[in-house]
Amino acid sequence: MIAVPFHQDPRVVRGFTHFSRAVAVLTSVVALILLAGWWWNVPLLATAAPGQSSMTPNAAIGFALCGGSLLLSQETGPLRSRLASWLSLAVMAVGVATFGEYVWAGEPGIDYLLDDSLMALVFVLLGSLGLLVSMRRWLHLREGLAMALLAIAMTGLASYGIALASRHSLLFDRVPVYTMLLLLAVLGWLSSTPATGLTRVATADTLGGAFARRLLLPALLLPVLFAFVFEVLQSGLGLPETLAFAFMALFSGAAVALLVWWVANLLDQLERQRRETLRLRNDADTDTLTGLANRRAFDDALANLLHGQRKHDAMFSLLMLDLDRFKSYNDDFGHLAGDEVLHITGHLLGAALRPSDLAARYGGEEFALLLPQTDVTRADEVAARILDAFRSYAWPRRAVTISIGMAQSAAGDGDTDLVQRADAALYDAKHAGRNRAVAATAAR
Repeated sequence: MIAVPFHQDPRVVRGFTHFSRAVAVLTSVVALILLAGWWWNVPLLATAAPGQSSMTPNAAIGFALCGGSLLLSQETGPLRSRLASWLSLAVMAVGVATFGEYVWAGEPGIDYLLDDSLMALVFVLLGSLGLLVSMRRWLHLREGLAMALLAIAMTGLASYGIALASRHSLLFDRVPVYTMLLLLAVLGWLSSTPATGLTRVATADTLGGAFARRLLLPALLLPVLFAFVFEVLQSGLGLPETLAFAFMALFSGAAVALLVWWVANLLDQLERQRRETLRLRNDADTDTLTGLANRRAFDDALANLLHGQRKHDAMFSLLMLDLDRFKSYNDDFGHLAGDEVLHITGHLLGAALRPSDLAARYGGEEFALLLPQTDVTRADEVAARILDAFRSYAWPRRAVTISIGMAQSAAGDGDTDLVQRADAALYDAKHAGRNRAVAATAAR
């Protein structure tokens, strides 16, 4: 199976890159403010969540280094790339130092196991993620690290939702500060490489990319919302656990139904846009009177076939066709009758061809047929079929005939060489009495 390459939406890629840089700046600024609050012993600056413990200096330093590494990783130049890698190594060192600090401090309690050891692990993983992104190495490993960090952040948010609903103490002492900065940092690292890994799906100019951009964030927030609602039902309203689970099932079903409706609505809008785009494209490449391709579409198809011949020696044939005595027909019966003949001609030519062939209105009463993978012998069979169709058709006023010139592509043909040979053969068909097909000679 041939892998189809991703095509990124440039506008979305720029948006992801701007988001990543904004996250880098925001993370660094918030961390430096928290570090300044700890340094000068200003409680208002040392915490981003009223009523919570102030952020430790280790954590503030780790997030400040992470923000700096994220910002530098997006700049060009080997020096900045190396500096970004060193800052990520420093983030890992913060995690190792935090773990060592609490191990050497004495007996760790349950609060340590749920808070400080997790913080140490987070910085080791976050630094590793930044290092791999800066080095542009081991894509699958860095994507796995990002997923692990997202799982930690979502667990923290879910626990925070329970704490908000029950008004009890938080499961992790500093979840609001750590979790939000962690979630932003991970999303920032993922967005810093929008054309690779998991992020490339969200930046693709496809239906899947549109879904991912609209549904990933709600999907990330649903666990927090579910945890909050469940705790409200149990603690806030005092419902029994069984009844709370029943209401949660109802709530979950409604949420899933809402997402399905949202996806269906989005799919409907995108399908309407796709059909409108196809309609406009077809209108731009179609002759409205005959329903065949127009001159522009013919020129594009001819160029593609000539390119295929030069690259792969893919032979093809060209037929140039002209309605016989069409000016006389117009003079005798009027232009509306002439338009009717052109419309019927489009129908007859389309019915005589394979799906891979192209019939085009070349101009006025002249038409062109491109027959891929067809030599002049098989082209003559197609021409005979077209001549028979014109002779047997029940024309409304008088019989209409057509003359055909045929030419097979040759090595070294340019954009006009093949057309000139087919035109010369068409002239020979006219000169020989019309209502016939003539193949171009090798000399032409």
